Amino acid sequence: MVGSSLQRTLIKNYVIFVLIMLAVAFLTLLILGLMIGSAMSREEAPKITANDAARPDYENADISEIKLMGGWIEVLDEENKVIFTKGDKKTDTYQYSPDRLYQLLSYNGSSQDYVCTAKEITADGGRHYTFLVLIPSDKADLQLNLINAPLPVSKKFVSILVVSLAIFLCVFALNIFLYSKWTAGKIGMPLSNITGAIRRMSGGNLDVRMDFKAENEFLQIRDAFNDMASRLEASQKEKDRLEDARKRMFVDISHDLKTPITVIGGYSKALAEHMVSDEPQRQRYIETIYNKSMRVSDLIDDLFELSRLESGKPELKLEMTDMTEFIKGIAAEYYEQFEEKNLLLELDIPDCRVFCRIDRKQITRAISNLLINAIRYNPPGTTIRVGLAETDPGLAIEISDNGTGIPENLRDTIFEPFVRGDSSRRSDGGTGLGLAIAKSIAASHGGSLRLLSGTGMYKTSFILELPLQ
Repeated sequence: MVGSSLQRTLIKNYVIFVLIMLAVAFLTLLILGLMIGSAMSREEAPKITANDAARPDYENADISEIKLMGGWIEVLDEENKVIFTKGDKKTDTYQYSPDRLYQLLSYNGSSQDYVCTAKEITADGGRHYTFLVLIPSDKADLQLNLINAPLPVSKKFVSILVVSLAIFLCVFALNIFLYSKWTAGKIGMPLSNITGAIRRMSGGNLDVRMDFKAENEFLQIRDAFNDMASRLEASQKEKDRLEDARKRMFVDISHDLKTPITVIGGYSKALAEHMVSDEPQRQRYIETIYNKSMRVSDLIDDLFELSRLESGKPELKLEMTDMTEFIKGIAAEYYEQFEEKNLLLELDIPDCRVFCRIDRKQITRAISNLLINAIRYNPPGTTIRVGLAETDPGLAIEISDNGTGIPENLRDTIFEPFVRGDSSRRSDGGTGLGLAIAKSIAASHGGSLRLLSGTGMYKTSFILELPLQ
């Protein structure tokens, strides 16, 4: 299954997180603007200008908000002399020239210390006055110093800002929590599956497999774990099979040694105690003792040879050999046995000479074991084919027959020690080591021995492959 990469998932999650935060910030600003607009629409503008504070009875003018801003008022007569002040006057000027008054009223925001507004008023008696309101520039600059300005509207603005900021931080924290839970789930779920599977496997459960959907990195771990688990399970089954084969081999060795030794012991005791007086019977006892001793000797020789071949790479005496004449010679040695059992021998060997470097003694034994098995386990009338062919990797020697064939339940174990083609324990059978020895000999030459079934008219075919050296 193909999934997205972990990096792509994290990038996608991060993009979603940023988009959510942008949306939250936009909504927060929108709510903040609506709240400020609503608050400002209900709030009266502060009376901090001359237009708002001026009145004919200037002595009773309400300058509380002007004082909060650090300002004061001045009343000028027709000659621009200060005739009345209220509040904390911070200048020493009590007479204004027209130019100075014009300059004071023309606030440019940078060179003046005070903001001044003016309004003409007419007092009782018909006299005209100029009503001035002066506020320090750092208090009057609403854009830069609104928070510091001690006005009710400023306080309300600050409270709205704090509430909006609190809402934003709460939503921000909630988004981080949900994002971390989501990301942890995307990563934690496959990790939990992996950990659980490893624990079950460490407990001895080799048939455990991982099955989950996640990013590519986790899928690679899943597939690698499942492959490892399959290999371990197959290895354990093979180990169990080999252990069973080892136990069975010991039982077979005991059986194959005990039977002839028991016969040898019984017959030799009868002869030693002169229990057999008939000369022909005595001769049969002696022949039986000899035959059984030879069988024990053959079994021990085969066990020793198999152990030598499987213990490591044996020393081979390699000789350049004409394989066509070599195989014909081996087949000729068994011609008499073919005749005795009424078996047909078919040779499929090329007329040209085919050379290969082999240990003649070892390969002779391997081919002989294959021929002996074909002779021993097939009924009269069976055709046994001996073939030689050149292949890409080297040479292929084939021993085939159309006889009884090998039972299906023995095909996977036929090359193991003490496995016989007829699956019996007959005393006249072989040692059960012939095919195991032949396979080890092929392996020692860098080749192989394998069993084919159902190849044309032949039920059983053994293919001995040797590399051209």
